[in-house]
Amino acid sequence: MSLRSKIYGYSSVLFAVLLIAVNLSVYIVFERMSMNNEMKRIEGEAESIVKGVRQSAGSIPPDDLLRAYAPLDGMLRIVNEDGTSSAPVTTESGEQLSKLSYTYESEKRSEHLQIGEIGYVWVSLPVIWPDGEVVNVQVTESIAETERGLSVLRTVLVAVTIIALIPAIISSRILANRMTRPIQQMTHTMGDIQSSGQFKRLPLDAKSKDELNTMGQTFNRMMDLLESNFERQERFVSDASHELKTPLTIIESYASLLQRRGKERPEVFDEAVEAILSESIRMREMTEQLLLLAKQPEQWNVQLERVDINRLVQDSTRAFREAYHREVICHDAGQTWAISDESKLKQLLFILLDNARKYSEEQIEIHVKTHQQERWIQIVDAGIGMSEADLAKVFDRFYRVDTARTRGSGEGGSGLGLSLAKDIAGAVGARIELTSTEGVGTTATIILPSSVQRGSLS
Repeated sequence: MSLRSKIYGYSSVLFAVLLIAVNLSVYIVFERMSMNNEMKRIEGEAESIVKGVRQSAGSIPPDDLLRAYAPLDGMLRIVNEDGTSSAPVTTESGEQLSKLSYTYESEKRSEHLQIGEIGYVWVSLPVIWPDGEVVNVQVTESIAETERGLSVLRTVLVAVTIIALIPAIISSRILANRMTRPIQQMTHTMGDIQSSGQFKRLPLDAKSKDELNTMGQTFNRMMDLLESNFERQERFVSDASHELKTPLTIIESYASLLQRRGKERPEVFDEAVEAILSESIRMREMTEQLLLLAKQPEQWNVQLERVDINRLVQDSTRAFREAYHREVICHDAGQTWAISDESKLKQLLFILLDNARKYSEEQIEIHVKTHQQERWIQIVDAGIGMSEADLAKVFDRFYRVDTARTRGSGEGGSGLGLSLAKDIAGAVGARIELTSTEGVGTTATIILPSSVQRGSLS
């Protein structure tokens, strides 16, 4: 059974059960109220009869007295203490009542009787007769009018139930269609994605705020994430197959050269080993960068916290200086706090320092500055610089400014560093700005939010 049929069936049955239960409750309450009112009315009439009989018992013959007080549609009987009875007084329609069995009742009693298709209320009251004997005055009266009213009420309630079920069933169908429409759209969209291989989104009503709309928004966000991951995966495969081909070819060529001439010619051996080592290192770095770029920023486990960026810059500068034996001057700005992920910020700083090292021969300077509510880390080199056209493209993947550099020189980059730096900066809530002049040098600025802006973390 489909979900739409289940919703339609369950809601229709629920509406029907509730409607029947309500109408049945109304009928039962009304019936009990009507019966109680009839009981009280006939008990009141019986008490009036007893009072009148006691007052007139000595002056009027018993038979005439009973006929005077007999109900219009029922029976009046007097039962003696010994179980005998006077002749009952009945109307023409109540002659069958005289055939009913009777007993003497010592206490007041009343009950509802059903004789054939007609209902009656029977009331028995004990009374002291003028001669001192205790007798029962038993009154039996028809409640046919009340029962006819209840019959009409039953008919009306049944008709109302049937009539009310029609819009209830229609509304259940509309509700089922409305609830399952987004699911059908989602199923259809997923089928289209499966058959076409293209990522598609659900059309959503911008005004709707219900759970089904939320489900559709979640589906669209999931499609965005899947498409982004798919594109990153495709880009990784394309980049890796394209960019790793050259270093592998170089390694293979020099390995072949070693095999052929390495034993006889030491200079060839040294050249080949150096080239293989250089290309292996570059290939490892490129692979690590490609793998990181293939990840979503959400998968980087970024943890924002207050970081003393002056201390971080000093430590990073010291490590970089020892690793590459380059002169790097870091201007001490004292304790300066910003909001960032310390490990990611250090990685970002190393990328920019490495970029400055590759494209400059002079010393590199690092400045830590405070600008309004921001903290700046500036890496300044006196290298080859860039033109305005280069600055517009420098963050593109595999873009290199100095196209004259050869990969075999060991100094040219893969063109992934600044692209990765941009992604890292975005993940930690920072910005990177570049200013450069050809032949003069380049300044790379990392702009970080301060602890004042992130008050919850301060």
